Amino acid sequence: MTDTDTQPRSKGRLTSRALAVFGVTFSFAAILVSGSILFFAPKGQVSKTADWDALGLGRQDWSDLHIILAALFIAFSLWHAALHFHVFKTLVFGSRMSPQGHRVEALIALAAVAGFTVLALLQLPPASWLLELNELFKHEFWAR
Repeated sequence: MTDTDTQPRSKGRLTSRALAVFGVTFSFAAILVSGSILFFAPKGQVSKTADWDALGLGRQDWSDLHIILAALFIAFSLWHAALHFHVFKTLVFGSRMSPQGHRVEALIALAAVAGFTVLALLQLPPASWLLELNELFKHEFWAR
Protein backbone atom coordinates (compact mmCIF):
# COMPACT_ATOMS: atom_id res chain seq x y z
CA MET A 1 0.00 0.00 0.00
CA THR A 2 1.37 3.41 -0.92
CA ASP A 3 0.99 6.70 0.84
CA THR A 4 -1.35 7.94 -1.86
CA ASP A 5 -3.79 5.09 -1.11
CA THR A 6 -4.29 6.27 2.44
CA GLN A 7 -4.62 9.96 1.59
CA PRO A 8 -8.22 11.18 1.61
CA ARG A 9 -9.30 12.63 -1.70
CA SER A 10 -9.77 16.36 -1.66
CA LYS A 11 -12.93 17.81 -3.07
CA GLY A 12 -12.47 18.65 -6.74
CA ARG A 13 -12.85 22.17 -7.95
CA LEU A 14 -15.65 23.33 -10.18
CA THR A 15 -14.68 22.91 -13.84
CA SER A 16 -16.21 24.66 -16.80
CA ARG A 17 -15.86 21.50 -18.91
CA ALA A 18 -17.89 19.36 -16.54
CA LEU A 19 -20.45 22.15 -16.18
CA ALA A 20 -20.75 22.41 -20.00
CA VAL A 21 -21.17 18.64 -20.38
CA PHE A 22 -23.82 18.42 -17.66
CA GLY A 23 -25.54 21.57 -18.96
CA VAL A 24 -25.82 20.09 -22.46
CA THR A 25 -26.97 16.74 -21.10
CA PHE A 26 -29.60 18.01 -18.70
CA SER A 27 -30.96 20.74 -20.98
CA PHE A 28 -31.19 18.17 -23.81
CA ALA A 29 -33.12 15.80 -21.54
CA ALA A 30 -35.48 18.61 -20.54
CA ILE A 31 -36.19 19.72 -24.13
CA LEU A 32 -36.66 16.07 -25.06
CA VAL A 33 -39.41 15.82 -22.44
CA SER A 34 -41.07 19.13 -23.30
CA GLY A 35 -40.80 18.44 -27.05
CA SER A 36 -42.31 14.99 -26.63
CA ILE A 37 -45.23 16.41 -24.69
CA LEU A 38 -45.75 19.13 -27.30
CA PHE A 39 -45.54 16.59 -30.13
CA PHE A 40 -48.54 14.70 -28.75
CA ALA A 41 -50.41 17.73 -27.38
CA PRO A 42 -53.58 18.95 -29.09
CA LYS A 43 -53.41 22.05 -31.27
CA GLY A 44 -53.86 25.42 -29.59
CA GLN A 45 -57.61 25.94 -29.90
CA VAL A 46 -58.45 22.34 -28.97
CA SER A 47 -56.20 22.50 -25.93
CA LYS A 48 -57.86 25.73 -24.80
CA THR A 49 -61.37 24.38 -25.33
CA ALA A 50 -60.63 21.09 -23.57
CA ASP A 51 -58.57 22.84 -20.87
CA TRP A 52 -55.78 20.33 -21.67
CA ASP A 53 -52.76 20.04 -19.46
CA ALA A 54 -49.90 17.65 -18.81
CA LEU A 55 -48.20 17.44 -15.44
CA GLY A 56 -50.08 20.56 -14.38
CA LEU A 57 -48.91 22.73 -17.30
CA GLY A 58 -51.05 23.87 -20.23
CA ARG A 59 -49.98 23.83 -23.87
CA GLN A 60 -48.75 27.43 -23.85
CA ASP A 61 -46.77 26.78 -20.65
CA TRP A 62 -45.09 23.77 -22.29
CA SER A 63 -44.40 25.78 -25.43
CA ASP A 64 -42.83 28.64 -23.44
CA LEU A 65 -40.79 26.20 -21.38
CA HIS A 66 -39.61 24.40 -24.53
CA ILE A 67 -38.38 27.66 -26.10
CA ILE A 68 -36.48 28.69 -22.96
CA LEU A 69 -34.95 25.23 -22.54
CA ALA A 70 -33.94 25.17 -26.22
CA ALA A 71 -32.19 28.53 -25.81
CA LEU A 72 -30.39 27.18 -22.74
CA PHE A 73 -29.41 24.05 -24.68
CA ILE A 74 -28.02 26.21 -27.50
CA ALA A 75 -26.00 28.29 -25.04
CA PHE A 76 -24.56 25.21 -23.31
CA SER A 77 -23.86 23.59 -26.69
CA LEU A 78 -21.95 26.63 -27.96
CA TRP A 79 -19.99 26.76 -24.72
CA HIS A 80 -19.26 23.03 -24.97
CA ALA A 81 -18.18 23.42 -28.61
CA ALA A 82 -15.88 26.32 -27.75
CA LEU A 83 -14.26 24.39 -24.90
CA HIS A 84 -13.76 21.32 -27.10
CA PHE A 85 -12.90 23.04 -30.36
CA HIS A 86 -9.43 21.45 -30.41
CA VAL A 87 -11.00 17.98 -30.16
CA PHE A 88 -13.37 18.79 -33.02
CA LYS A 89 -10.47 20.13 -35.10
CA THR A 90 -8.45 16.96 -34.42
CA LEU A 91 -11.40 14.75 -35.36
CA VAL A 92 -11.78 16.54 -38.69
CA PHE A 93 -8.17 17.25 -39.65
CA GLY A 94 -6.40 14.39 -37.91
CA SER A 95 -3.45 14.12 -35.54
CA ARG A 96 -0.20 12.18 -35.29
CA MET A 97 -2.04 9.23 -33.78
CA SER A 98 -4.82 9.32 -36.37
CA PRO A 99 -3.57 11.25 -39.42
CA GLN A 100 -6.76 10.62 -41.41
CA GLY A 101 -8.98 12.04 -38.70
CA HIS A 102 -12.63 11.14 -38.87
CA ARG A 103 -13.63 12.98 -42.03
CA VAL A 104 -15.85 10.15 -43.24
CA GLU A 105 -17.87 10.21 -40.01
CA ALA A 106 -18.12 14.01 -40.22
CA LEU A 107 -19.36 13.79 -43.80
CA ILE A 108 -21.90 11.09 -42.92
CA ALA A 109 -23.26 13.20 -40.04
CA LEU A 110 -23.35 16.33 -42.22
CA ALA A 111 -25.10 14.42 -45.02
CA ALA A 112 -27.67 13.03 -42.55
CA VAL A 113 -28.50 16.50 -41.19
CA ALA A 114 -28.60 18.06 -44.67
CA GLY A 115 -30.62 15.15 -46.05
CA PHE A 116 -33.24 15.21 -43.32
CA THR A 117 -33.44 18.99 -43.59
CA VAL A 118 -34.23 18.68 -47.30
CA LEU A 119 -36.69 15.83 -46.66
CA ALA A 120 -38.49 17.90 -44.03
CA LEU A 121 -38.65 21.01 -46.21
CA LEU A 122 -39.93 19.02 -49.19
CA GLN A 123 -42.18 16.96 -46.90
CA LEU A 124 -40.86 13.65 -48.22
CA PRO A 125 -40.64 10.31 -46.34
CA PRO A 126 -39.46 9.45 -43.79
CA ALA A 127 -39.56 13.04 -42.48
CA SER A 128 -43.12 13.47 -43.73
CA TRP A 129 -44.22 10.41 -41.75
CA LEU A 130 -43.19 12.09 -38.51
CA LEU A 131 -44.93 15.30 -39.54
CA GLU A 132 -48.08 13.34 -40.46
CA LEU A 133 -48.04 11.60 -37.08
CA ASN A 134 -47.81 14.99 -35.40
CA GLU A 135 -50.74 16.27 -37.48
CA LEU A 136 -52.73 13.15 -36.62
CA PHE A 137 -52.42 13.91 -32.92
CA LYS A 138 -53.05 17.63 -33.30
CA HIS A 139 -56.06 17.48 -35.62
CA GLU A 140 -57.66 14.04 -35.38
CA PHE A 141 -56.79 12.30 -32.12
CA TRP A 142 -57.76 15.24 -29.89
CA ALA A 143 -60.70 16.33 -32.03
CA ARG A 144 -62.73 13.25 -31.05
